[in-house]
Amino acid sequence: MLCGKALLDTHTKVNKEDKDGVGDICIWGRNIFMGYLNNKEGTKDKIDSLGWMHTGDLGFLDDNNFLYIMGNVHDIITLSSGEKINPSPIEEWVRTLIPIVHYAVLVGQYEPYLCALLTLKCQVNEETGEPQDALTNEAVAFCRQLKSHSTRLSDIINNQDPIVTKFISEAINTINREATSESTKIVKWVILDTDFSISAGELGATMKLKRGVVAKMYQPEIEKFYKDD
Repeated sequence: MLCGKALLDTHTKVNKEDKDGVGDICIWGRNIFMGYLNNKEGTKDKIDSLGWMHTGDLGFLDDNNFLYIMGNVHDIITLSSGEKINPSPIEEWVRTLIPIVHYAVLVGQYEPYLCALLTLKCQVNEETGEPQDALTNEAVAFCRQLKSHSTRLSDIINNQDPIVTKFISEAINTINREATSESTKIVKWVILDTDFSISAGELGATMKLKRGVVAKMYQPEIEKFYKDD
């Protein structure tokens, strides 16, 4: 996500860059907060001795000093090999190549490889905010392009629609062919039987994904990925 350039008399830098130039985003200037009230330890964790605020976001600066945010340090997945994976760019690539996917969540903390939980774009109850079984008009239209007659999530889950299953599988294969390493490939995936929502707890008030909550709620699905290894 492109954020732009630093404001006048403020500074932005990226620490601990990986081979792709992505690292921890730090900012400095009068635009940042002075610290947590009566909380020296909390302030010390957030702002270093030189006044740099460690945002917790991951990103990079291009040749023109435009800042791009690529994820958050708290989202990093550490595989059993010790390799650390930033899931955000991969998840964005999944959503781009598979237009009917609403949320893609990579999992694999302390496991040997990555897997993906997928939700499809479903209609929402306007009164309760709960996702419905019916797919959105956009998703139905895309299914029609594939020559699929599915109109509901229940038509697709558990591999009930071979056309949609094949399309998703081929898209994941495309992503894997372009992966930067074996560790960043998606080995297994599953379509969940509901989309995420605020009311169910997977999303926060600003629609931000709660990865920890998702991991707990869908622990059986995650364990199934690895139980036969």
